[in-house]
Amino acid sequence: MIEAMQLRGMTKQHALAHAMGVNESTITRWKNNGPISVEHAVLLCNTLDVSLDWFLAGRGRIDGHKLTAPADSVDSSLLNCVRQAETRMSERSKTLLVAFIASLNPEVSSL
Repeated sequence: MIEAMQLRGMTKQHALAHAMGVNESTITRWKNNGPISVEHAVLLCNTLDVSLDWFLAGRGRIDGHKLTAPADSVDSSLLNCVRQAETRMSERSKTLLVAFIASLNPEVSSL
């Protein structure tokens, strides 16, 4: 947590506490390896803009959460379109859509 604060230029724990809506003593407890709830861990990572996997497990990169987002706006639009349509699609329609996409790329069909 201390490393994340330093890397993000948040040098004052009262500023972090204010940004998260918690008491400064809570930040002190966390800095001293005290328990942290999953909800607070997520909030902390969002506030400091760090990867939850990096924070909790020490795996990956501090900015690993940013690497999964599509870089291209067309990719992003396609994903958003599929996500919106998915809620209105029957299971059969979903299966057919996956089969269609898999037929366009043989590497995908092996998933």
